[in-house]
Amino acid sequence: MSSPIRAHINPKLLVWARECCQMDTTYAALKLGMDVEKLEKWENGEHSPTIRQLRNLAKAYRINFGALFLPEPPSTFKPPVKDYRLHHGAVAGAIDPEIAIDLRLHLNAREVALELESDLGEEHPSFELSCSLDDSPVEVAEKIRTALGVSFQVQKRFRESRVAFNSWRDAIANSGVLVIQSSKVALNDMRGYSVFFEKLPLLVVNRKDAYSARTFTLVHELVHLLLRSSGLCDLNSDPGRPPHEQKLEVFCNAVASQALVPDAILLSYPEIRGVTPEAWTDEILAPIARDFGVSREVVLRKLLDHGLTTRAFYLDNRERYTQEAIEYKQRQKSGFVPPAVDVLSTKGRQYVSLVFEALNSSVITVGDAADFLGVKAKHFSTIQTNLRRSV
Repeated sequence: MSSPIRAHINPKLLVWARECCQMDTTYAALKLGMDVEKLEKWENGEHSPTIRQLRNLAKAYRINFGALFLPEPPSTFKPPVKDYRLHHGAVAGAIDPEIAIDLRLHLNAREVALELESDLGEEHPSFELSCSLDDSPVEVAEKIRTALGVSFQVQKRFRESRVAFNSWRDAIANSGVLVIQSSKVALNDMRGYSVFFEKLPLLVVNRKDAYSARTFTLVHELVHLLLRSSGLCDLNSDPGRPPHEQKLEVFCNAVASQALVPDAILLSYPEIRGVTPEAWTDEILAPIARDFGVSREVVLRKLLDHGLTTRAFYLDNRERYTQEAIEYKQRQKSGFVPPAVDVLSTKGRQYVSLVFEALNSSVITVGDAADFLGVKAKHFSTIQTNLRRSV
């Protein structure tokens, strides 16, 4: 029986690949299903992995296999975001490995998009929308709605939370933002993050969240981009944060709330008149929430902000809504998402369209397009058919 073929590589590349994922050797060994001692021997050059073991390592780290054969390691990836999830016990500056991988892959997709535009002779416009923490949340929200073209008349046509989310997503993408959905990170670890760039800033939401919650995350992260701020957010205010960070998250939440449900429109509803603080029912809240394409919780929170309900009533119902969402998810069949559907859901229409434009213009090969989309070429026809469909 022949001996397995060993990979003759610079062991520093193994350290580089692991550190790009923000993993220590203990975490990495567990992910790879091997002993820490064995991994450390690979990294110090005492032993070499086989070609098959190296492929498994590249897959686990989500690193290009060919990169592990470079003569010297490139610069180590450093997540360019601030972690605002401190109330979960996260340490500032320490990004979870799975989020670090997610962030690195999506930043790579942004680089691909910019390179394709350049090769096609297109110039991506700068992201012009901006605001400051001293601005009025109401005025910033109106600026967002106007810039995105989302009026109340448009919102009322959504009717379904899925349509509302996809419509807001497309509107934000059309404003010059790369909007991607993450499908690999646990919802408890991440609901969304954003990375500001003058051209093609990145905005990511977690696909495991409910549609209405994703919509709120979209607009919250968009406000971060208007503030020229990059961060990993959970959208909950926490008095334990430093004052500036607390003010930042409160401001982003306030603008998102105003953009999705403007006070003037909500308070004009005759259905909310004469309702006592703890008499809000789903029969009252659900139709209003449907008009705006948001959750009942968002509407109830707005009512709390205006003193129309009590904090205790709001918190009790928020817990109920959360439990209902968990039970709904449990009843749903996870199932298999077809690749042609998955790629549009995760990477978005704008990115996928750009890849096909480059392919059809002979700027890239079929193999390149498959790599950029993460699907086999046999799915291209179905993907392009889906692209032509409306939301």
